[in-house]
Amino acid sequence: MTQADAELLEVLRKVERDSLAWSLDQLHPGKGAQRLMFLNAHGVNCAAENTGFRQQVLHSEFLLRDGVGLAKGMQRLGLQETENLNGTDLIPKVLAHHRSARLAVWGSSEEALEKLGVRLREDGHDALVSLEHGFHEDAFYVEKYRTLQPDILVLCMGMPRQELLAGKLLSDKGDGLIICGGGWANFHSGHIPRAPLWVQRMRLEWLHRLSREPLRLGRRYTIDIVRYFMHIRRLSQRA
Repeated sequence: MTQADAELLEVLRKVERDSLAWSLDQLHPGKGAQRLMFLNAHGVNCAAENTGFRQQVLHSEFLLRDGVGLAKGMQRLGLQETENLNGTDLIPKVLAHHRSARLAVWGSSEEALEKLGVRLREDGHDALVSLEHGFHEDAFYVEKYRTLQPDILVLCMGMPRQELLAGKLLSDKGDGLIICGGGWANFHSGHIPRAPLWVQRMRLEWLHRLSREPLRLGRRYTIDIVRYFMHIRRLSQRA
């Protein structure tokens, strides 16, 4: 087994460990740097092909399972079944648990962030200190983080950028919790509607998303899912 594949397998084992042990009480924003990340099938492809991303997720404090695709892959590798701890559902619970924390959200579009700001203030997050779209250079965010030092920062920039940026911010010796949230800002703001509950219960939310954004997500749920299962098959043969 190559070093890259050994590390990729360890990433998936970390998902198993962290997901089985997960508790909101493990988070302590503002009292020491922590990174909360989520891994789905797309993330496995990123980890297989991007060394920097693989190292960031491997050394994160928490790496949780997101999605039915990853569950199938972990099952193929003989790993234990875990709860589906996707960011869209979990991040609101984290924020509700720390409602008084100084909160920043970076990523997504200005239109989505405007709606998100309204939603967060309605939810009682009065210490919302920063909303920034996701199209600045990394240096902008590094300087902003150094200046603001939020207790909780949610990055909604997609993989692998948000995880790589989280690593840069962590190296700046902050004491906050950094959450890599992907599309959370779009969904929580209502900018992009989620699938109906019955679709979510059938674990078909990916199909709902594909039907709404075929150009952006078409490759991810066709060609890329094949690549994902090829990675899983290779790991299962070599493990």
